[in-house]
Amino acid sequence: MIRDVSTSTIGRDEARRPLMEAYMFQRRVLLGCSLLMVLSLIIWIVAISTDHWIIISGGTGIFIPESRRFFMSSHSGLWRHCRNSIVPNALSNAQVVRNFSSMSYTSQTLINDAKRNLSHMEFIRNFAAEKLDASENFTEAARRHMFAHWARGEEEEFQTYRTAFHKLVISAELGQHELNATLAKPIEINPLDVKGIIERKTFGTALQKVKYNNTWSYYVIPEVAQLSIFSNWTDYPLVVRLLGTYIRDIGIPAYVLNDERVILILVPPKPPKGGGQTNFYSYIPYPRCKYIDMFPNSNTLRSEPGFDDELMVMWYPIADYIRTQASFACITLFVMSLGAVFSFYTFMNPRYMFKRLAGGIHLVAASTALVVLQVLFSSIDYTSTHLFYAYPDGAELTWGYGVFLAWFTFGVNILCGLMFLWYSGKKKGAKAPNDELAMADEPTIMGR
Repeated sequence: MIRDVSTSTIGRDEARRPLMEAYMFQRRVLLGCSLLMVLSLIIWIVAISTDHWIIISGGTGIFIPESRRFFMSSHSGLWRHCRNSIVPNALSNAQVVRNFSSMSYTSQTLINDAKRNLSHMEFIRNFAAEKLDASENFTEAARRHMFAHWARGEEEEFQTYRTAFHKLVISAELGQHELNATLAKPIEINPLDVKGIIERKTFGTALQKVKYNNTWSYYVIPEVAQLSIFSNWTDYPLVVRLLGTYIRDIGIPAYVLNDERVILILVPPKPPKGGGQTNFYSYIPYPRCKYIDMFPNSNTLRSEPGFDDELMVMWYPIADYIRTQASFACITLFVMSLGAVFSFYTFMNPRYMFKRLAGGIHLVAASTALVVLQVLFSSIDYTSTHLFYAYPDGAELTWGYGVFLAWFTFGVNILCGLMFLWYSGKKKGAKAPNDELAMADEPTIMGR
């Protein structure tokens, strides 16, 4: 039996054909957005995993006095930081003026081992047991006590003597003149000009001739630093090796000021390309990568040779920036994953509210990705202003591919969010391409 087809049904199908074509176009657009979201999610994972967000170049080398290294380049991401530097070491027989810190260990492991060995030595025990005389000055005995407590890791006792040293010596007129530098640009001194430095008395009494490793050499030791160490310290090799760390823990800067209180720094000749050796210095490449400590403490920061007490105070806002970046990077990852799931769910359930939900989630993911980028830019501005060790003057900043991948992710989330919202209008009755879609957008009455 052949049933006649209603002309009204045919007319309705013909009328809905443009609506069906528009609906199929919409589905193709949203399917493309959903696939693009999956691609964006993968790209975001790659972006936050890489350590090439920030790239800082030092060109032919920027000398960092605190670490005694030439900064060459660095690159970092949200979790890891890599720094390439070159360490200039004066040859043992070279006639150059050296900074006192060049005698010291720079590895925190070697420093800890040396302090452990030093603490068991007899002269340290004698220093700690030595009787102190009442005096308004920071005497030789007081200097011996302060060093002994530091070497033995007796933090409370060391801090007591350190406070007394700051009050009696550093706060005095001489100490303030030696430590309070002007804002003028530091003056670079050529360490190869030994004769000129001596004749001009460039460093004054800070220039001392010291026997180290059976060789007499000229070392620049700030006058305040000389007042903090006991008289015959050069007789003990481990003391010599720990002098730089000891002076830093007391809170004495490694620099020396001239009569106008401008910082004088010894700057070795720039390293040959790729390192190597000259007549006066050997240049050793020192690449290092480490994961960023999200919750640094003072002991962790002191392991960095470029940090003093002031810089440690300035570092804590950077730690806040780093934690914020990492937190929002993970939040973005979670929200994007949720958005991708809801994007594909809209094809199983065509109700308009799920498209709006997916679009809203994509926009939230774009917002959190933008937060990561904005916090990153703010941290760079802060670092360039306050942390010269991490971003030295004269260095050039470029953005790594991690930043561009993050911007791509942000753009994709914005685009997909707007597309899902644009195509989330209700399609009821005659506006729907078929009855099934019309029913899907009808109001739902929730019963018992």
